[in-house]
Amino acid sequence: MFQICFSSKADFQGNMPAQEVRLLLKRGVEAKNYEELAKTEKLKPLEVELRRLEDLSESIVQAFGYMKKREEEMRSTNESTNSRVLYFSMFSMLCLIGLATWQVLYLRKFFKSKKLIE
Repeated sequence: MFQICFSSKADFQGNMPAQEVRLLLKRGVEAKNYEELAKTEKLKPLEVELRRLEDLSESIVQAFGYMKKREEEMRSTNESTNSRVLYFSMFSMLCLIGLATWQVLYLRKFFKSKKLIE
């Protein structure tokens, strides 16, 4: 979770023109300053590139792990939703069949009492 605060030092007297604020957030490999790392650890350009590629491959592996976890969660949600739909459909059909049977029996009894059928 990130919290970012903006403040303006302009005084608000009169009409202010609209201001545009651009915000660039970097995380992971793109946030690391490899030039600074090369200076502090005295690395050669090839070593810096290898370090960058190593970090990049690690972030890709983490992203794939996250995607696999999300896929499993979504599959589980999908399967539980499918089973709920099946059970609700079966319940609806049983209610429909029960009401149809009751209606036939009730109408037969009604018509017998009115002596319209034997």
